[in-house]
Formats: sequence, C-alpha cells, structure tokens
Amino acid sequence: MLPAASKRMLPQLLLTLLIFCAAPLLLSPVETQSQAPDCSQSPVPGAKLDLSEPYGWVRQTPLIAHALGGIGGFAGTNSREAMLQAYACGYRVFETDVSVTSDGHLALRHDWDAGTYPVLGQTPPAKERPMPLAKFRALPIQGHYTPATFKDALAFMADHPDMLLITDTKEPDPAKAAAVFQRIVAEAESVDPRLLDRIVPQLYEADNYEAVKSVHPFKQYIYTLYLNKDSDEQVLRDVAARGIRIVVMDENRYSPDFVKALKREGAYAYVNTINDVGRIRELMADGAQGVMTDFIVPSALS
Repeated sequence: MLPAASKRMLPQLLLTLLIFCAAPLLLSPVETQSQAPDCSQSPVPGAKLDLSEPYGWVRQTPLIAHALGGIGGFAGTNSREAMLQAYACGYRVFETDVSVTSDGHLALRHDWDAGTYPVLGQTPPAKERPMPLAKFRALPIQGHYTPATFKDALAFMADHPDMLLITDTKEPDPAKAAAVFQRIVAEAESVDPRLLDRIVPQLYEADNYEAVKSVHPFKQYIYTLYLNKDSDEQVLRDVAARGIRIVVMDENRYSPDFVKALKREGAYAYVNTINDVGRIRELMADGAQGVMTDFIVPSALS
C-alpha cells in the first residue's frame, strides 16, 4: 500500500511520466518532404520534351525545379550541385534566380539583401552589397555548395540540349527588367545564340512583356503573380492580349475557377512552391498543369 504522501503525488508522477514519454514526439519535427534523393550514382532519364514548338514542353512537365532544385535539405541555393543533382533526378525544366553583381555579371542568387545571407549559411558583408563576381564565387553556400553564375547554367544547357531554363529576375519595373535581359541575351549569345530558344523569361508585370520582347523576341514567356496585385480578370485579359501561355501563382492566389478561366484562354497554370506529393496531385486534379518544387522528383508522380 502506498503512503498517503505518495498517493497525493501519484497524479503528478503520472503526468511527469506522460510528458517524459511524449517529449520525443513533441520535439520531433513534423515529417515533410524536405530532402530530394541523391540521383548522382543512378541518373534517372528525364521526360523527352517537345521543343519543336513554343510551350510544347509543358505537356511533359508537371514539375519545375525551383531555384535549380533542393539539395541536402536546403531550398533556394541556386547552386551548381543542386542543378547537377536535379538533372540527374530527371528534371528537365529549371527555374533560377538571377541577380546582377556589382561589376555587372549575372549571378544565380535570390537577391543581395542582408537577410538572404544567413538563409544561405553565409555572413553578410559589412558594406559590399551587391558583391563583385569574385567575392560571390568565393563564398560557399551552406558551407560547401558552389555559387553558380548564369554562364555556368548556359554552359550546362549547351551540354544538355533537353534542358530549359526559366529566369526569375525579380524586376517588376519594365526598364530595369529590360536592362537585366540585355545582359542575359549578351551572355547567352557569347556561349551559343541558340540557347535563347530554351530560355523562358518570367514576367512580374504585364508591361514587362513589351520591355523584354524589345530586347529579344523570346519564343515563350511565363507570367508570375506572387507580387502582382492585378485582379484575375485583368490577368486573363493581359494573358490573352499577349499570347502568354503559362501563369505561375502561389496557393494564396490559386483557385480552381481561375485555373479553368486560364485554360479557356489557352494558358497553363503552375503553382509554387509545393513540396507535398498529395497536394501536387490535388492541384493537378483541379486543373493545374503542375508546380514548382524544391524536393519532389519526377519519379514520385509516376
């Protein structure tokens, strides 16, 4: 028989035991898809894209590698290793961030904001933002991934003729967007002018279309809405007027009705950035053509 004091303490003891046993579950992170497989040892054949006509590749592309794909549990690295791994895992359409260095080169980087450095495992410089090319190249991402330039991506594209590259320049201002694309076109022409047929500009505002087209008549464009405040009706009018056939939106902007309306205008809808296979299937069942993703590889949908 327990002493009276022990009886009084029994509920507290049971509660303590319950918390102790449950602690590993409470402290463990919720399991999410945050790690792409390493396909480098056993590369996966990618889908054979239809590159014979503008937007023909969309029919074979439910997944676009966001920021060149995730690697080592990290998203948004835009690194050389991420690109190599994503290609080995079967991606053939890649999206990448493009920023201009202080000395006028194109770096594959989200931006030069101070807050971006710790996200990439880097210490922000005291003064130099943006960085010059040499310093950008010398600063590893997450301790060991290689910063990549636009020319690095172009060289990879030249060696892999089944790859498409979507550019994210984050420039809603038409004049600034045109200035960045002047650099993009110049760098592509210095490697191989034919690569321009496999570069897909991502536009932030409708009037970016005319600005970018004045630099080079790209064959296909993407209209991204995550910073866009136009109504769905205005977006539909702009897409129809300019012949843009891909619209990218986040979950806050997405609706099945909007996707159906885009389809009636001959435009495909992609949603970003989704790292859950079940949610991807739901979106596609509702009419989305696909998603941008960090970690879901093409074989996961087959």
